[in-house]
Amino acid sequence: MVVPSALVLVCETCGEVPHRVLSGRISGRDDVVFQGTVKCSSCGRVTSVTHRERRPLAVPIVVSERQESSRGTIEFAPEEVITVGDRLDHEGHHIEITAIEVDERRVVSAPAAEARTVWAKRIDRVVVKFSVNKGNRTAAHEFEAAPDEEFEIGDIVDLGRERAVIHKMHVGTTTMKRGRARAEDIVRMYGRLVRERTSR
Repeated sequence: MVVPSALVLVCETCGEVPHRVLSGRISGRDDVVFQGTVKCSSCGRVTSVTHRERRPLAVPIVVSERQESSRGTIEFAPEEVITVGDRLDHEGHHIEITAIEVDERRVVSAPAAEARTVWAKRIDRVVVKFSVNKGNRTAAHEFEAAPDEEFEIGDIVDLGRERAVIHKMHVGTTTMKRGRARAEDIVRMYGRLVRERTSR
């Protein structure tokens, strides 16, 4: 393992915890042992330390994005508790834990050491479904948005070659005909095509 640039330690002089690593080495198999010299980022006290912590576990993870899934691993401290709904960073993306498997059954929460597999979904982009009325037919559209991007009744949405105005949104079990909602909360939007006028 690479020697860290900083460690969280209690300073005997000022009680502050961030320490910059000046030099040192990592050893150990079951535990990660750091031996070296650190400097308190608050008072500047320099001291030699031996710091031991449990080696992180690589837990199998399945990450879903729309209709596709990818398998990999994610690291947790052995005693760390994983809970459905947790939001984490993984391989450059924001994800949300959706399920945890322990002993072939799914649980809401479990220590990382007991987790057999965790499932998650990417949440840095969400797919918004939009049904657009085009006279005698309704067309289904989809587009991506940031989870916290807000849409309001009356907004005009660019759908590529066409634009549509939102006239209602289905959010959870509620149909909204006024107001605004975040993209991650929207089940489906409904609107009508905007007729572009051209001048001669």
